[in-house]
Amino acid sequence: SASPVSGWRSDLDWAALTSKLSSSASLIDTSYQNVIDECGPEFSEPSPTNHALIDQPSGMCLPHKYLGWEMSWPRPSENGHLNQTFAQALTDIYVNPSDLDSFMMDPTNPSLNLPSKVLFPSVASDVVAAVNFAKKHSLEISVKNSGHSYQGASSKKNTLLLNMNRYTHYAPTGI
Repeated sequence: SASPVSGWRSDLDWAALTSKLSSSASLIDTSYQNVIDECGPEFSEPSPTNHALIDQPSGMCLPHKYLGWEMSWPRPSENGHLNQTFAQALTDIYVNPSDLDSFMMDPTNPSLNLPSKVLFPSVASDVVAAVNFAKKHSLEISVKNSGHSYQGASSKKNTLLLNMNRYTHYAPTGI
């Protein structure tokens, strides 16, 4: 069952959205801690698989380790690496592994490109409710089924993520 959530855009009436969702839909708050706890162990495996990542509870795992950052690169950047010089690109190729680890473990890294709210719709009326809510409040929506978006469109920060993995049509066993 859907329940009210807090956090990102706490100025909005999220309870109004949850009241319009079906009983099998869920709207949850997420954080980078979800990525560390749910996705991290799989990426430490010798051969991580998307199948092990896709069903994690937060819906935040992506099929490749670096997709959770703008431009698929965890080096901190205030503007999505738009000012990256050729010299910086070369430096990034040979980044010190300990620097890379510190970039990746920093929950305040401005290059993180992960949503703070995830909705798991199960029927079409859940999607309609989310789109109407987003339109009313000028929110951008991102959509994820399996997370195969190398541009980061399926896990964009400051969006309401619709994770379609539990949607009746896409769910492995139906709902």
